[in-house]
Parts: sequence; C-alpha cells; structure tokens
Amino acid sequence: MTLFSTPFRRIRWGVAVAVMLSMLAWSALLLVALAVLAYWLDPAFIAGAPAADRSAIRLALLNAIPAALIAMLVFALSRRLVAAFAIAGALYSATVTASSLKLAQLGMPLLPADFGFLGTSGGAALFSHYVDFAQLVVPIGLLVIGVLALCFEPRSWNGSPVPRVALGAIAMTAAITLVAGSSVWRATYDGWNSGFEPWSPAETVARMGVAPTLLMYQWELSRPDRKPPDRDRVLEFIAEHSAAFAANASVEANHTLPDIIVVQSESFFDTARMNGVSSEDATPNFHRLAARGRVGDMAVPTFAGGTIRTEFEVLSGVPLAAFPGVEYPYFELVDEPMPSLMSVLVEHGYTTTVLHPNDAGFWNRRDALARLGAQRFLALPEFADAPKSGLFIADSALTDRVLAEIDDDGPPQFLFAISIEAHGPYEVSPGLDAAALAAISVPGSLDEYGQRTLRHFTYHIANADRELGRLAEFVMRRERPTVLLFYGDHLPGLHSTFAQLGFVDGREARTQPVPYLFVDNISGRAKSRREDIASWMLPSVLLEAAGVPADAYLALVGALRSNPLAMQPDGPGTRPEPRFAELARLRVGNGVDAGELLAALRSPPEETIEVPQLPPVNSGQGPN
Repeated sequence: MTLFSTPFRRIRWGVAVAVMLSMLAWSALLLVALAVLAYWLDPAFIAGAPAADRSAIRLALLNAIPAALIAMLVFALSRRLVAAFAIAGALYSATVTASSLKLAQLGMPLLPADFGFLGTSGGAALFSHYVDFAQLVVPIGLLVIGVLALCFEPRSWNGSPVPRVALGAIAMTAAITLVAGSSVWRATYDGWNSGFEPWSPAETVARMGVAPTLLMYQWELSRPDRKPPDRDRVLEFIAEHSAAFAANASVEANHTLPDIIVVQSESFFDTARMNGVSSEDATPNFHRLAARGRVGDMAVPTFAGGTIRTEFEVLSGVPLAAFPGVEYPYFELVDEPMPSLMSVLVEHGYTTTVLHPNDAGFWNRRDALARLGAQRFLALPEFADAPKSGLFIADSALTDRVLAEIDDDGPPQFLFAISIEAHGPYEVSPGLDAAALAAISVPGSLDEYGQRTLRHFTYHIANADRELGRLAEFVMRRERPTVLLFYGDHLPGLHSTFAQLGFVDGREARTQPVPYLFVDNISGRAKSRREDIASWMLPSVLLEAAGVPADAYLALVGALRSNPLAMQPDGPGTRPEPRFAELARLRVGNGVDAGELLAALRSPPEETIEVPQLPPVNSGQGPN
C-alpha cells in the first residue's frame, strides 16, 4: 500500500490541477462572453464611442470584470457554465438598464449611493414608475435562462471539491479587493487617465461605461471625507467677517413668534423661463403673490430629482458642495443629531411637524428628519384615504392636512409640508381631468412626446399653484401671526421639452433656478423685496422673515448674504470658500461650540482676536 500511495496522490493532485486549469479557462471564456454583452449594452459603446479596436476591447473587458467575478463564483458553486453566464449577465444588464434610466430621467448615471436608495422603503416602488417592460427583456430573459440552467444543465465536473474551493476563493478575493480599490485594480482601470471626471458623472459614464464609473466613484468619492476640519482656518474666516456680522446683528425676538408653514413643492418652477411658454395661466397665484411679496430665485444642488439634496440644504443651512461625492445626505451625513433650522426653532419653543404623503422610510426621512429636529412626522398612513392626482397623492390633500394641524392656541408651530403630486414620470398620469388637460396650451414646435409630458407637468403645477393661493388666503385671514414659505425643490425631468425649447436666458436646464416666495400677515412689514440665493441660505432668510433669532452659524450666513462671494467666490452653485466649507463640515459634525462661535463673531474687528479652543470633534459623529 505504501509503495503505490505516492503515485496515487500525484495522480489525484494532477487531476485537481488539470480541473483547476480547465475552470480558469472556462472563467476566461465567461469574461469574454460578458465583454461581448457589455459591448452590446453599455452606453459607452451605444453612444458610438470606440469601434471594435484594441481600446474598445480593453474597455469592454474592464466593464465585464465585475460581472465575470460574479460568474466565477456562481460557476464554482454550481459547476454550471451557462447558469454562471446567465445569472451574472442578468445582474450586469439590470445594472446597465437602471443606469440608463437614471441618466435619461435625471441626467446622472447610477452611482454607488443609489444602491442604498433602491434598497430603502419606497425606493424601488418609485423607480418602477419609470421602467418600461421592454427595457427588462434582456435581464429577465437572462435570469430565466440562469434558473433553468441551474435546474437542467449538467455539471461540468465531479470529484474533489478542492478546485471549486480554490476558484471560489480566487473570485471572492478578487471581488473584495475590487470593491475596496486595491492598488492593482486602480492601476488596471487607471480611471484618472481614462476619462474619470468626478464633477461630471454623465461624461464619465459615456467614456468609461457603467461598471468602471461605479468603481471609480466607489473608490474616490462614495465615502464622505472624515478628516477633521482645520479649526484655525474656520476661526480665521469668522474673524475676517466679524464686522459684517456686527453690522447685521442677529434678531432679538420682541414680538409674538409667528407660526411658520413651509411648503416644499415638488418640481415647481416658473415655466415662463422656457422659450415660447407663458406661465400666467398655469400659476396665477404665484405671479400675483410674487409681484408684491418677498421673492427670489434659488440655486439648488440637484436637477430633475434628488429632492433630499435641496431639502437637506434648506433644513440644515449647509451647502452640499462642501461634501464632494455625497449623493444622498440623509444616508451619508445625517447619522447623528445635528444643528438645523428645526433645532433652532425648538430652542425658541416651537413644535416641529413634517407632513409628507409618502412612505416615511423613503430617502431615510424618518430617521434623518428626527435628527434634524422634527418632533412629529405625518406620512403615508395619515393620508390613507387621500385622493390621488395622477400617480401620487394630490397637493389638495396635503393642504387639507396642513390646515387641520395648525392651531390657534398653544406654542408656535413649524409645519414642513413636502408635496409629491408633480413628481415624474410625466409620460403617463392616470385619472386626470381630460378637458382641463386638453385646454393647457403648449408650444406647437414641440413634438407629440414633448407636448404630452409638458401638459401633464403643467396640470400638476397648476394644482400646486391653486394650493399656494389657498394657503396664502388662509394666512392672510388668520389673526395669529403666520409666515408661509413656498419653494420648488428642483426642475422637473422634462428633458425632451427642455432640449426642444431651450431657456430664455440661454443657459442649460441643469443651471436653472427655482423660485421661493414668502407670504405673511404680520403688519408693519415691508412686503416687497427680491433676493436671489442658494438653497442653503434659505433658513437664514426664513428666520429673518419670521423675526426669530438665528443661531450663530445661520446668523453668520445671514450677515454674509449681502456679500455672497464671501461664501462662494466663484458665484452661485460653485464650491464654497474653503474656510467656509470647513465651517460647514464642523456644523454637520456638531463640532462647533455655539457660544464660542458667537463670541468670536462679536469680537470687534480691530482687536486681535484670541482664537478660542473649540471642543474636539468626535470623528464618529458624521463626516468631519
């Protein structure tokens, strides 16, 4: 027995090695097959970029690598080649389809943070409204083939499990290091020299494809910068602007604090900004109130979607541009209680309520808004019997609930109403009044699709305008002091319409502002005033309009609004001044002692300002 045991062992190991080499060869074939699928589906090739030359082959292989690693793992587990290709191909094609849909609707491809969004309550449901079944034929077809192959395809080999374990280990190790961005993978993809432009995801995906774009954003920008801000630079900035702060000292409350109603109106904007469109008929209340009220244009950090980006800026007073790479702030930034508009109001005795006729878990709102100071959140269950207008709960139902919640007695109230009626898609909108829809005038130069989507959108913002008029009338009738703020969160995803008509100012759709408008019943106020701002400046404007003292941070923002270049040297919508960005990051991390900040702001500018020692920032309390 001893005489023959060594040769038998050699034969057994020789077979295992042969099987392993065979599996690696089949894995290479899987990579090639998935590269062909990438060449067929990915927008980098559909956009007509590279032809089938060496660079195109390399790009197709780079796009196929993540799917090929999944295929290798399935192959190791199942020993079925067709099943491995079909399942990995289904996942890959579904990812490309989702990215293409997002790019078409929002002008942005799929990014790493989107996977968290799709996994949240309501995220997949909202996404489904945009999906046409024809776009799912390839991923569903491949998935069906994969399931059938798992059931009926003969196994490629039997015998020792060693080759399977080895192949699975190779695939897992490669996948983990790929997601983590090891130096080998970074050198392989060479994103910075291959078209990665972090400021322009749409351009990046057109050059690199979906998979490399996801990897580059995962490696470079998906995690907020946790480096502690430089407190010395922050206090240098504060000292530099203490004179402006002193000249615009924070408001002292010497009157009855008003109730505050804020309406964040889904996709509301002045359609007259487009060539050939009049908005007077669709939004008469907005134009009537704007002619005599406190109004302005507002630059927002998102386009055609991503409502929580604007919402975060309005509630926090913090520019998202201080956090490059953050896509969804309620997931990535608001992981601990942080100072905000609502926390300021709570300190002054306000009750704070959020009303939104959608799932409270969508966008992680339930947790994030509580951390931003919301004491109550009335969401979809409170609108169970509310009527719909098109796909979503009607704005009239939201107004009904606001009016039901506002009291004539008790402490001052802050009601933050988030509408949803005018949310896209605009291709279909069931149950609308056909006569009212047909009566909406749209430019004849638009094609049928452009006319249909513009009519649907206009129908919904006409309803939003009607509710604005209703709320304004209610405010003006009240005896109790009340301030109403109404604003749009972003432009709608009317990509075809925007492309066909263009804008009066000649600028791109993505750069267009949304309006904001104040209405109040406080006598003795100068009513007419125009001020163009960024959305993160709006809380300071609101506190000023309501006569509520701001905290030190928002008071500084209010003082510098008259000189916005001090905070954004390159103009609206650009990166904030670096030292102000450091201050904003401290604000998010709750790392500035308000009393010391206020003391620094109130120091006379001619004196030498002694830099106070701020408390250390806990790096676990948000992205510092």
